[in-house]
Parts: sequence; structure tokens; C-alpha cells
Amino acid sequence: MKSKRRYTKDDKVLVKSFAGPDVCVRLVRRYLPSKAEHKIGAEGWEAIIEDSKEVNKLRSHGVPYNKQEKPKVWVFDNQIIKRCH
Repeated sequence: MKSKRRYTKDDKVLVKSFAGPDVCVRLVRRYLPSKAEHKIGAEGWEAIIEDSKEVNKLRSHGVPYNKQEKPKVWVFDNQIIKRCH
């Protein structure tokens, strides 16, 4: 079920990844098409996966990240499940 909560920069949230496993990410920057110059795309967040355990979850499902990488990712609003700690 999609949460109706508002999230802010630096929140850590659990998201449903397209690769399969749910992972915890830190939200970095909000993108709203209505406030962007070109007004294209979908609402969401630029985010970063900081925990190597989360990166390894994706690696085990075939995502080609390096072991020590802290990848920047895009998160659509409807992928956010809840806050994580």
C-alpha cells in the first residue's frame, strides 16, 4: 500500500526496486515537473544507496554495482513504502 506521508530531504526510506528486493535509500533532492524548466517527467527523488548491505541485495539480483559503490538512484513517489531506520 502506498503511504500518504510527506518525505523530506535526507529521509531514509524503504523503496520497491525494479530489480526485485526492497532497499533503503537516503532521499537527496526532490524533483517536481511543475517547478522544472521543461516540465517533463514524473515526480520523484534523486536518492543514494549508502549501506553496502543494500547494494549487495541488488548485486545478488544482477544489478552491476561495485561492492563499495554508493550508487545514485531515481525513486518514483509510488516506489516509497515507508521510512526505514
